[in-house]
Amino acid sequence: MPDPIAATEGGPQPGEENPPSSAPRTRPRLRQHEHRDHVRSIRLTRHELDDIQRAAEAVGLKTAGFLADAAVAVARAQGGPKTWLLDQRGLVAELMSASTQLARVGNNLNQIARVLNSGGHADYADEVVRRVLRAASRVEAAATQIAKR
Repeated sequence: MPDPIAATEGGPQPGEENPPSSAPRTRPRLRQHEHRDHVRSIRLTRHELDDIQRAAEAVGLKTAGFLADAAVAVARAQGGPKTWLLDQRGLVAELMSASTQLARVGNNLNQIARVLNSGGHADYADEVVRRVLRAASRVEAAATQIAKR
């Protein structure tokens, strides 16, 4: 019969003291009806991993369990997974499309400028220019932020 405190049975190595017990779990582990036996590897940035570890800790789960639960929750969400959540590249493309629209508006502003330069009058031109510049700045800043993630 194996020694119940031997190293092969989870005990200390010969000549070593008993290791300190690990911190108690903050929440009892909920057993799955079905054993998760498929392993997948993912790549994360240091910041992404830090965020995930903090979130897992906050709900009392290990990182792997948190990732699995989050992935399954998104996959099973009502109406299926939201593409904007799964793929930020789509959001960048949407922002770039908005940028294209702003370029078209810029063309319209050039037409307003032509009217003003030829002696015409457009009371609203200054306000339109300010709004377009603010919107263009926001679109560019958002696209840059998302591209950095």
